[in-house]
Amino acid sequence: MLFEPDFPCWDEETFALAGEDPASLAQMLKEGCLIQAAGGYVLTEKGENERRREAEANWLSYAPTPSFDAERALWNNRLYLLMERAFLGRFGIKEYSLDEALPVIPALPDEQMMQISEGKMRYIWGEQPIIQNFLAEFPHRGVGSRGLTPPGEEAFAKWAAKNGAAQTTLCPNLILRSRYDFDLYRKAAPYPSDKYKMKDADRLFFFRVKSGGTTDFLRALGDLQLFLLAQKHIYIPGYGDIDSQDQENWTMAVIVCENEAELEKSAAQIAAYGKALIDPMPPLFLIGTSIERLRAQKQPEDTVYDWFCDQTIHIARPDI
Repeated sequence: MLFEPDFPCWDEETFALAGEDPASLAQMLKEGCLIQAAGGYVLTEKGENERRREAEANWLSYAPTPSFDAERALWNNRLYLLMERAFLGRFGIKEYSLDEALPVIPALPDEQMMQISEGKMRYIWGEQPIIQNFLAEFPHRGVGSRGLTPPGEEAFAKWAAKNGAAQTTLCPNLILRSRYDFDLYRKAAPYPSDKYKMKDADRLFFFRVKSGGTTDFLRALGDLQLFLLAQKHIYIPGYGDIDSQDQENWTMAVIVCENEAELEKSAAQIAAYGKALIDPMPPLFLIGTSIERLRAQKQPEDTVYDWFCDQTIHIARPDI
């Protein structure tokens, strides 16, 4: 039953991290329920049928496994399990999602997203006419807009259709919505326009950065800024940065490399661009970790803030 749609690929390490016996993988492989893929194991047709039967027999929900990239699925699974043990989440709850599809509207070509020249980089999406049109159509954001009805998804869709704003999709490897002091918020009614559940949460967006892939990350960071722009003007304009208890919500982009050497190199390349990385969408934090670093952490921190302060490298911060 561990081979559910969000976690279709496992190996011995991830099984052990989940508290399961890694030897059972060999047994399922012998029985024909698993096949090796991308250094891990995925269900065969027989295994999928067994999963469905087990779900039905135990009155558990069942959804068939869609197509997936086994290597990415295993990597995401490992990252999730390592992050799950990295901090306890004391006084709150942790909500994770893997490969969650976030809409980016408008979709901009690279030349309208950012400029890189002579060792300098800046995001130029805010200078584009379609963004200026968006801000004129939806000008309200911040705590001063809490008395106003948020535009919501329907108004956003009408604007996009009217102005020919194309859409693309951003899929962070992992998203964490960390809800500290959860007891203060748990009785509040759902916020109707908060489709992506970003209200009253610290939001961490994790992106895998491979060796030589920093330019791809910079593009993804720009798309993340456009997603956050919509959050602050369309979905939760009164709560984009300050929650309903008037406490700051932190928004973090987290680069994740395979090992410390790659992290040091990639972080240095990205950090060279300085505050230009985060200035268009304050307050945005940019931090880094590695699979090697997460594996080596001996004890979990108490909260996400402790993990952020003590276990990551800080690449760009709005408070410095």
